[in-house]
Amino acid sequence: MDDLIYDRSASDVETALNNPGSSTHLKGSYNYIDLNRIESWCEYLQNILVKYGFSETLVIKTNWNMKDYPTRKHIDRIRSNIDTLKEFCYALTTETIIYNNTMNYEQANVLEKILYDINNYIEEISIILDLPYKFGAMLIRDSYIKLPMNMDVIIDKNEVPMNYNIGIIPVHRKYIHLVEEE
Repeated sequence: MDDLIYDRSASDVETALNNPGSSTHLKGSYNYIDLNRIESWCEYLQNILVKYGFSETLVIKTNWNMKDYPTRKHIDRIRSNIDTLKEFCYALTTETIIYNNTMNYEQANVLEKILYDINNYIEEISIILDLPYKFGAMLIRDSYIKLPMNMDVIIDKNEVPMNYNIGIIPVHRKYIHLVEEE
C-alpha cells in the first residue's frame, strides 16, 4: 500500500503549480494517483474491519486514470466511505470531514489523516486482541453481556446493558455470553 499523505502545505501546492508536468513535485497536486490511493485504503480498511463485524457496503473505484475528472458526487462518495469507516471505529477521535463544493490540500489532508488514524486504531486493537489470553472482539448492539464476577467462587451473573452503538470490546472469551434484549 502506498503511504498516506496528510501533511501537504500551501508551499507544496505552490511548488506543484510552478512545476507543471513534473513527476517529482506531486505532493501539492491532487490527481488520479491520490484518488486511487485513497480508494485502495478504503477498500483495505473495509476488508480488515469485516472480521470485526463491519457490514456496510462501500462503493469503491480503484481504477482512476488521467482522463477521469472527479465530480462533487465522486468526492462526496469518497468522503462518505471514510466517514462510514470512521463511524464504525466509534472510539476514534480524529478530524471532521467537511462536505462542500471544494477539495483543497487541507481537505485532502483530513481524508488521508482519518484513514491513517483508522489504520492505527485497528493496529492498536489488534495488539490487544492478539494477546495470549485469547481476548476476542465482540460487537454489541442493543444486547446484554452476561459477565460472571468470579467464575471460581460466584455462580450469580451480572447483566450489563450495552445500549450503545456498535463497538469493539476486548473481553476474555470464556466469560462472555450474549443474549437478545427482550
